[in-house]
Amino acid sequence: MSDDVMVLVNTLISKMESMDGDIHQLREQNHELKKAMSDPSILLKRAGFVRAQTPASEDVWGDPLRGDRDDVIVKGDGASITMPTTNEEWHEMEWDDIHAMAEEAAAIEGRNV
Repeated sequence: MSDDVMVLVNTLISKMESMDGDIHQLREQNHELKKAMSDPSILLKRAGFVRAQTPASEDVWGDPLRGDRDDVIVKGDGASITMPTTNEEWHEMEWDDIHAMAEEAAAIEGRNV
């Protein structure tokens, strides 16, 4: 009977040692997760995302063809170009009209075409 008790005690000791190792491993993983959650860039890097930061463009105008009508078209002496206001008007334009509008905009802005 003492052999059975020794086997049981040895089994319990080995099980407790393995559980202690598992707890230590879980603590390390928990520490890593806390560190990742405190700095999202680490989490995103592990997920495979790459940090990219592009500088803001300094000399890019709004796009008047998409409705960003700031002072892009109105240049020079206050002359302006009459732009179509609806999709139907844009689609009804001929290529000659589009080229004429581009040349007129370039002339008002002082660019050579």
